[in-house]
Amino acid sequence: MTSSKSLRAARALPGARRIKRRGPGRQSALIGFLFLAPLFAGLLVFRLYAFGYNAWLSFTKAGAFGPPQFNGLDNYRELFSDSQLGVALVNTFKFAVIAVPAVVIVSLLCATLMQHRFRGESVFRGIIFLPAVCLPTAIIFVFGWLFQTRYGLINAMIRSIGASPVSWLGSSTGVTVLVTVIVLYLSFSVPTIILYAGMQDIPAEVYEAATLDGAGRVRRFFSITLPLLGPSLFFVILTTTISVLKLFDVVYLLLPPEQSTSVNYGMTVLYYYQLAFVGIGQRGYAAAVSLVLFVLIFIVSLILFRLQRRFVHYGEDG
Repeated sequence: MTSSKSLRAARALPGARRIKRRGPGRQSALIGFLFLAPLFAGLLVFRLYAFGYNAWLSFTKAGAFGPPQFNGLDNYRELFSDSQLGVALVNTFKFAVIAVPAVVIVSLLCATLMQHRFRGESVFRGIIFLPAVCLPTAIIFVFGWLFQTRYGLINAMIRSIGASPVSWLGSSTGVTVLVTVIVLYLSFSVPTIILYAGMQDIPAEVYEAATLDGAGRVRRFFSITLPLLGPSLFFVILTTTISVLKLFDVVYLLLPPEQSTSVNYGMTVLYYYQLAFVGIGQRGYAAAVSLVLFVLIFIVSLILFRLQRRFVHYGEDG
């Protein structure tokens, strides 16, 4: 009887309530929020606010100087008659059709090779991950020197076999080949690691059962590895597609300014850069172009998500 009264009296004390309110759980949550505050501030300022301002800017006429002037849907009406934008979009999607399968196939082959043990395995893994830790700008300039028309190493090897040197930067086909090679080298490291990690999660018992049933390596790869690798493969395809559709730095650094901004070689982001920062500066119209690219990337992502429901299986739920 005495203990119950003492307990009720202790609970009634102000200090007890204060201790309960300031427990270690709330203090830990407050510390966690303080650590996350810089991240949330960066997202609000550089993502949400920037996107909202860019969307508002697309409804204005904004030059290099002076405040923007609201002009309604004039920028979007102009988009339908802009032939340069149409060529840039065609070039962007044409390059994506070439580059994305190349990155996925090479990453898949490298991840498959990493599954096996052989001499020089550690060196091979280091070479695969090397592009991920090197500066992209340095890699682009190195490839530009290798494929240089007069003094490049590639054309020197072509001359050594008696063939004529190739003007890699002088034609749209040569530029497409060169940009594809550079993007492939810059982009295959991280997808290789992701696919390799996905292959490590496949149970060895499945391969053993298939081997006992007489399935060879090729059959095991197409019947077991690829289906069970579906989630990782879908993630690689999605992220690679988005990054290729936003391609800018490779073309901008590789080609001379007059060639990179021409209609034949232009990409969508490069066209946006030309409108917003080169010449007279059409920031309002450039913002409308960037939103068109955003919508197209969003549509492509939705299509890929719809397709993955049919071809990607997530364990027992698939």
